[in-house]
Amino acid sequence: MPRQHGFTLIEIIVTLTILAIVSIGISGFLESGAQGYVEAKSREALQSQARFVVERLGREIRHAVPGSLLISDNDRCVRYTPIQYTGFYSERVPDVATLSITMSKTGTNWIGAINKGGYRIAFLPMVPRDLNDGSTQSYAITSVNATGNELTLARDTSKEWPAESPSQRFYIYKDAVNFCFDITSGALTRQEGSGDAVVLAEGLQTGSDFSLDTESLSRSNMLRIHYRFAQGNEVSVYNQHIQVMNAP
Repeated sequence: MPRQHGFTLIEIIVTLTILAIVSIGISGFLESGAQGYVEAKSREALQSQARFVVERLGREIRHAVPGSLLISDNDRCVRYTPIQYTGFYSERVPDVATLSITMSKTGTNWIGAINKGGYRIAFLPMVPRDLNDGSTQSYAITSVNATGNELTLARDTSKEWPAESPSQRFYIYKDAVNFCFDITSGALTRQEGSGDAVVLAEGLQTGSDFSLDTESLSRSNMLRIHYRFAQGNEVSVYNQHIQVMNAP
């Protein structure tokens, strides 16, 4: 009669122990892989956000009115004035409040927009205050004629025109824009005029700041931005230089 074979208690215990060890190893491997995937996706999202911010600020500030950059709030905010329209003017006649112009190509109904009010014109702005209401270096625009070749300005005709642009260029602008690092919330915000601030990016640390290049010949038109993005224990640092491309 053949003998019956089976597992001994020791064999079963050894087998279960081996299976438990293998299971723990596999689960640890799977957990590590899943955690690595999540971290990689989070890192990719952070870098994508950083690339968006760098591109957005570069595209906007590069086309600011010259001399309009202003750093404030302990280097956490920068204000600039975007150019709405630009072109060239002919002779500025004394004792006259009108100005003959040639507008650069634009696909918008700029005549209708300006005639709604709120726009100003500058010729050779050197510092941000030259663009403020009440400045003698810029004027409010009261109207544009139907053909778009003459502006009527709110200027005291008994006084001289402000400094002239070497290339007879003018800049028409409206509201200033503020970019700020809110270190309390870790956000980078954008605010246009008196509107609400909009969050552009999150996860920013103390040390993110703005500065003007003091070594450049055009120092008022060269902006440096230092970003410190944080995620967990990782910190990603980005440095950006933006030069205002427009020249008087």
